[in-house]
Amino acid sequence: HSFSLQSHPLQYQRTAKHKATNNSFHSRFEPQMYFGKTAISTLCLFNFVSFAVADKLLRNRKLGPSNGPPDNGPHGNRPHRNKDEEDDPRRPGGPNLDFGQEADYIVVFKDESSHSSFSQNEMATVNSVRHLNFMNGEVIKLPNAQAAQQWAERDDVLFVEKDQEVRKLAEEVPYGINLVEALNIDYVAGSGVKACIIDTGYALNHPDLPNNINYNNDNLITGFNPYDSGDWSVDGDGHGTHVAGTMAAVGNNIGVVGVTSKANMPLHIGKGLEDNGSGTTSGVLAAMRDCVQSGAKVINMSLGGAGPSASVQAFLTQLENDGTDVLIVAAAGNGGDASYSFPASYDSPLVMSVAAVNSN
Repeated sequence: HSFSLQSHPLQYQRTAKHKATNNSFHSRFEPQMYFGKTAISTLCLFNFVSFAVADKLLRNRKLGPSNGPPDNGPHGNRPHRNKDEEDDPRRPGGPNLDFGQEADYIVVFKDESSHSSFSQNEMATVNSVRHLNFMNGEVIKLPNAQAAQQWAERDDVLFVEKDQEVRKLAEEVPYGINLVEALNIDYVAGSGVKACIIDTGYALNHPDLPNNINYNNDNLITGFNPYDSGDWSVDGDGHGTHVAGTMAAVGNNIGVVGVTSKANMPLHIGKGLEDNGSGTTSGVLAAMRDCVQSGAKVINMSLGGAGPSASVQAFLTQLENDGTDVLIVAAAGNGGDASYSFPASYDSPLVMSVAAVNSN
């Protein structure tokens, strides 16, 4: 409200805007009054109405802007908020809440005393679904939006919001699966094609990976550990399990899907790296030999070192001379440069070096 005071006899000019709940209208009046009983009474009346309107608007705001009177102007009766704040679903009573039919509502009281008073005097009269004592709140089943509005207007209530449904995240198909068209090719069970993973091990009880018990196949997952400590079926680092998931994560509505996702391709695990994420050339070499002996047709090696090994090169040459039917897929490294990483860079037709691409 704006007032312009003039010299004696005391006069004032007032301009006011009012906004209705459903229809916006503007009333402009400029009464000229002289100081006296009438002016004082009128001022008191105006002040009372102003406080009442402000109090009502404050109460409406506790249900959030989407549930109060509609905005018929740039900002309506509410203080200006920036767009990010209005769209922020984390704000209690925010715009993403849907006050529809009977539903559960979270009612948060202003303080512990208000919540305690409600619990002692009114709890028996409401349908309380859940207690949120740690934040002075209750989850209450209410019949409709009007009931929620009434709760929001209480002096002892901080805010009211719908108890929204939260769903699990759907199983994800990584972009690499589509890039290699894995979903268009089914693994042929009984084909004799086995893959071997030389890495830090395999979390045998991981819910998104194949195992022998759940899929009734004692030979589905086998393994070997060349080191004195640790076990191939335990992955203390997690890297090997991650690689296994890329290859064979099961399509079971959780996690991700792998290149083969039906838990029917046999896997052999060579724990060439220990639980700390590192190993030795001899340990990796022993794992490579065990993979070949297990009948693996593909060996994955997402590992590497800076220099070549004459021992590994000799083993690859022997496999080639023997006509061994195996493909060794090795990581080119994470450097993103022209440096050579081994085993990916061995001069052998049995080794494929693989770098990374993005989703494009």
